[in-house]
Amino acid sequence: MAQKRKTDPAGVGSASAPVTADKVLATAMKMIEDDGVEAFSMRKLAAELGVGTPTVYWHVGNRDELFNKLIEEITDQFGRIMPEGDTPPERIASISNTLLREVRSRPQLVALSSTQGRGEAIFTKAQAVLAHEVTASGLHGEDAAFAVATILFHLGGFIVLEDALSPDYRVRGAQVWAQRDTEIDEAMSIRLQQQVDLDRIFRFTLDAILESVLGNQKPCDVCGA
Repeated sequence: MAQKRKTDPAGVGSASAPVTADKVLATAMKMIEDDGVEAFSMRKLAAELGVGTPTVYWHVGNRDELFNKLIEEITDQFGRIMPEGDTPPERIASISNTLLREVRSRPQLVALSSTQGRGEAIFTKAQAVLAHEVTASGLHGEDAAFAVATILFHLGGFIVLEDALSPDYRVRGAQVWAQRDTEIDEAMSIRLQQQVDLDRIFRFTLDAILESVLGNQKPCDVCGA
């Protein structure tokens, strides 16, 4: 006996109103990237698609199920990162640089993951890519585990810190120090009052970590930047 086919409540999928699960997910992702997680609702998603809310639920489930599907999609995308470079430090640095670049260009991704209490979940498969590169560098066991954890902590901590800072962040207190402490170099104080070069700090600290855990092969300063 033939199994009864599940029926779309709004008749979507027809020539007049073709809507698929992939289209629902892609539309939801764009809405979140454009307007933020807080502004998102299933009602707005349905309106954007030109269908009723039951149709959206039929394709992707409720709001939490939709968010989990989006997180899985992002996780898969990050897991397809291709390391670049000729040496282990260059290839590992390229992974961190690529992940940072992706988060910067799509800042709502981390917020989306956090709504489900999954925090860094979107980096799960990228962690495997990183672990493979660390193993290929010749590290094993405790040394390899420490290297992976340190690199991930550096990336995650930087993302959280950068998100909390203003776009033109400056080190606070430099001007006061210059006025009250004659031992503080005036040129240093002047420079500290200017906008902090976060990209340079990220590359410098990442290079220092990689040099420490991988040895004397220095990563390329501009690789993946």
